[in-house]
Amino acid sequence: MTSLIPMTDIEALRAAGISYPQSVHAWRWLYRHRQERGLTGAFKRIGKRIVVDAPAFLTAVRSQPST
Repeated sequence: MTSLIPMTDIEALRAAGISYPQSVHAWRWLYRHRQERGLTGAFKRIGKRIVVDAPAFLTAVRSQPST
């Protein structure tokens, strides 16, 4: 399985172990606010498509302090 998953493919993201966010709208919000959330390396652009680097996303989320 590839580690680059289209941001709109919620089922593939869940299969990769990412259960949150749960909607495409929430993923788009997270992409727009990626710098302040520390997720810059977790998103890539391939042409017009935005993809999630699943291992980078999981690493970034796990390294953030819980509030």
